[in-house]
Amino acid sequence: MKATLLTLILTSIVLSLNARSFPKDTLRGKNASYEREFIFSAIKMRNIQNKDTTHLMYFDDGKQVSEEYWAKSKPKFDFQYLMKVFKDFFTLHEQEQLKNEKVGTFGLSVVLDKNGNIIEMGFTFPKKNSVLSKFSADRFFEMETMFKKLLKWDIDNDEKKIVHLKFLLSFDIPKAIRL
Repeated sequence: MKATLLTLILTSIVLSLNARSFPKDTLRGKNASYEREFIFSAIKMRNIQNKDTTHLMYFDDGKQVSEEYWAKSKPKFDFQYLMKVFKDFFTLHEQEQLKNEKVGTFGLSVVLDKNGNIIEMGFTFPKKNSVLSKFSADRFFEMETMFKKLLKWDIDNDEKKIVHLKFLLSFDIPKAIRL
């Protein structure tokens, strides 16, 4: 699990440094629009209303948090709960389709306020995913709204000095659906 998380973090950092060379488009919906970026064999989705588009974090005084900094704040949920919330979002038909996927990691990048609430988020998933790759912008907005409502963090007192605390979470899609 730690190796998967480390791989996702390193991949995300490398990809975000080189992201300008990859094609982007906008998926528009009634409730929200999402920037869709194609990165190698993955799709990265970001609500266009998100203002914090960098992986960097800053203190209240404007100083940058070291990129080597490891956050002490912890989610108020475990990965089993996260995967169950993810699974419950899909219809039974979609769950059956996702069970048949051979591999695939779902990445969730979150930006938190000082109270541990998600204020912005983005999704990363395989380009060949038979369900997620066909979602409308409104479906992504529903998923984003659900995650924002159900996922909370315990913010360490030292980290309340950070303007937007950021986390990357990832899990195996077929494993989550089989729970």
